[in-house]
Amino acid sequence: TTISLALRKHPSIPDATRQRIQEIALRLGYQKNPVYHALSRFRQEGTVCAPAPRIAYLENFGYGSPENRPPHLQAILDGAKRQAELLGYQLEPLAVGEDDHDSRSLTSHLREHQITGIVIGAFAPGFAEIALNWDEFAVAKVHSRHTEPEATVIGNDQLREVRMAFRQLSALGYERIGLAIGRSDEDACGHRHTAGYLMEEASLPSARRVPPLLFPYNLNVTLLSAMLARWVRRNHVDVVLCNWTNIHRMLEREGFDVPREVACASLCLYEPVDQDLAGVRPHLGLVGERAVSIVVAQLKSGERGLPEFPSSIYVQSVWQHGASAPQRA
Repeated sequence: TTISLALRKHPSIPDATRQRIQEIALRLGYQKNPVYHALSRFRQEGTVCAPAPRIAYLENFGYGSPENRPPHLQAILDGAKRQAELLGYQLEPLAVGEDDHDSRSLTSHLREHQITGIVIGAFAPGFAEIALNWDEFAVAKVHSRHTEPEATVIGNDQLREVRMAFRQLSALGYERIGLAIGRSDEDACGHRHTAGYLMEEASLPSARRVPPLLFPYNLNVTLLSAMLARWVRRNHVDVVLCNWTNIHRMLEREGFDVPREVACASLCLYEPVDQDLAGVRPHLGLVGERAVSIVVAQLKSGERGLPEFPSSIYVQSVWQHGASAPQRA
């Protein structure tokens, strides 16, 4: 119809007519429905007739430019992009922080581009946060338990992963299993690493229990490695369980022979996977996919705002054996 074509700024409608219709629509408070727009953007035989509606993917890196995005965050984003495209949307990464968007500029951008779906993409504790009128948006969070809003959370199941890794290492013959984890990572996941670890330790005799090591915020790798070495020696740890993939290099930096003196396993083995490193392989791409699916489901149902009872959705991981934690004699 003439009205539909005018609202889509189609060149077949005279400028004066198009402008008059758009002014009336603005006065009436008309807003384009992004879901119907996504469904109607294909003609027969799949010819694209309009740009895909957008979903915002918010990040607060703390790592600088998007080109410096760590591999595990890139894996989540890649999965989110794939799912958005599959469902007829365009995922737009937006950085928030001192040199990027603040709450005001982000609100302006979202309104200008009629974006009503938001994925909060694994915000890092200690860096910029954001405050929006969440009643206007369909929202889901990847991890980010330390920050508002109280929305549906999607992530890998750190509590289960630690318990699985603990039991795998026990079955390999390790008796003094130590958990070393970044405090910022613990804050972002709601302390689920240490929760799983303490649940497993509760079944051990007190003499075999090792206190977890929480690395402080913003400490350089030299100081972190030295702290790790002191903790290993003080507690006679025979295998270190850590969510960092450079754990074996940190131990070797301090003179340990890995795995002869002390073994190690990572809780976050992402692609490309180091086959020599034992540990847990989370499906990070699937985490991103699930987050986008939740937001699209909310958009399709017309749901906006935060749920009264936020839920958590966990994507399960698998264990990988590796030379860094061999069977003990």
